Amino acid sequence: MKRLIAILCLLMMLPACCLAENALPLGGPAPYGPVADAYGEDGLSYDDGTMSIRIEFGEAYGVKVTYVYVQLTDPSQLRTALAAPYPSKKTLTVPQMAEDNHAVLAINGDFFSYHSEGVIMRSGEMLRYNTSAKSRGRDMLIINDKGDFEFIIPVTKANYEAYTGTPKEIFSFGPALIIDGVVQEYEYRKKTSCGYPTPAQRMAFCQLDTLSYLIVYTEGPEQVENTGLSIPQFTELLAGLNVKHAYNLDGGHSSTIYFNGQRINSPETKNRSVGDIIYFATLRTDNPQ
Repeated sequence: MKRLIAILCLLMMLPACCLAENALPLGGPAPYGPVADAYGEDGLSYDDGTMSIRIEFGEAYGVKVTYVYVQLTDPSQLRTALAAPYPSKKTLTVPQMAEDNHAVLAINGDFFSYHSEGVIMRSGEMLRYNTSAKSRGRDMLIINDKGDFEFIIPVTKANYEAYTGTPKEIFSFGPALIIDGVVQEYEYRKKTSCGYPTPAQRMAFCQLDTLSYLIVYTEGPEQVENTGLSIPQFTELLAGLNVKHAYNLDGGHSSTIYFNGQRINSPETKNRSVGDIIYFATLRTDNPQ
């Protein structure tokens, strides 16, 4: 709450000419690029009065961890982008897509283009509607028009049709690790792609509060002297951070955090091409694209 109040105070001090009159357009690249003087001297923070980012590093279970705290002032600042229009299977690196879309910070998404399961929406556009039995292994994360996380588990036609919110983004990967502060229990053999007992690189997208998010990345066997975390270990780490919601994204070599012109996590790792990103954009009009 203190962080939100501080940002709102900064927002009120900005001249009107420096702020977008309305929310950012729903689709397409963000219209304004990062504000150069908003980056902190340490290269690990950003604050332009409409959004703030803070990056920290730590360790858990002997594995290096990257924490990215993001506070926004408008839901339209949380955005997604594809390497190419659906149903293309074209891939690009996260840095390429981040630059193309004028992101302040970007991470990999759920790489839905490599499979055909689940419900997928991007920027309000329904790209795939598959509620078959096989899709039930992929927990559905909805980010609604207010920027809040909502979940549909299991993924069935009836459950989706019963949903009464306004979805803006829908992801099909998972599993959901924490919902409303409660660690989720499930039969991992019924979940898809999570590699539950396997030590690996992990990436979670979490909501802390209103328009307040946390990205958590852990290194894995791909990095020297890191064994990686299993899903239970990863979930325990997230539970200790008091997150409201936590959703497991595509991990392994796909795990990428791009900020201020460089890869922040495991910078020695080669950038893997993926199909989509989640990114954050400014409302400041100083750098029109």
